[in-house]
Amino acid sequence: MLHIILLDCALELVPREISSLKQIQKHATRRGKKSSELLLDQTHHGQSMTKLSQSERRGRPDITFLSLMSILETPLCKEGLLSVHLHLQDGRIIEVRPDVRLPRNYDRFVGLMEQLLLKGRVPPQGDSLLHINEGSIEDLISKLKAGSDNAKTLLAVEGGKQTSIESLRNLLPQDPSVPVIVGVGAFPHGNLSDETVSMFGTHLELDSEVMMAWHVSAELLWIYSLNIGVVKIRYSAT
Repeated sequence: MLHIILLDCALELVPREISSLKQIQKHATRRGKKSSELLLDQTHHGQSMTKLSQSERRGRPDITFLSLMSILETPLCKEGLLSVHLHLQDGRIIEVRPDVRLPRNYDRFVGLMEQLLLKGRVPPQGDSLLHINEGSIEDLISKLKAGSDNAKTLLAVEGGKQTSIESLRNLLPQDPSVPVIVGVGAFPHGNLSDETVSMFGTHLELDSEVMMAWHVSAELLWIYSLNIGVVKIRYSAT
């Protein structure tokens, strides 16, 4: 099974230290919300964000949105062979149910993420399709390994081992029972912490230039799907 973790997602509500600024307040008025209920977004809050620490890594929920659009509703996901988790920059983890149908419209996605970050789960009652866990990324990786001795942990990162498509095919298992845990950075600039990097056994660089998170996710997903024959699996069921 393939487990994709989007790391350090630039996904958060407007921090208190800038919530009273004019740019933030104007946007809140247009949205009909309190400033503290808005998703931080560089498009709308870029000038105000310059007052935040590590502002270059923050305020890009579109990266998470585009990555999820590339991952969910794929044959692998529909076959129950994919899990997705979002690792936030404050350390919390969002678990995404494989059968969730996220809005394809970005503005509606923003509203959904605002509700999730405010309430801790979506929907607020009943079975959750998205919910926030307080556990660490280390706890998550241990859980996904599920006691497997041959689980693979891969990190797509600049400076990793240069890996061609053919090399990637050889690296990924053909047995879907082997857990494959893949970390992909989902923030605009900067680097992952050394601690996070050290949790992944194999570091890969898939292109000579920096690739967007959604491209990396899609490439890994489809190569893995090819390896385990997911297309044959789905056609054989018809």
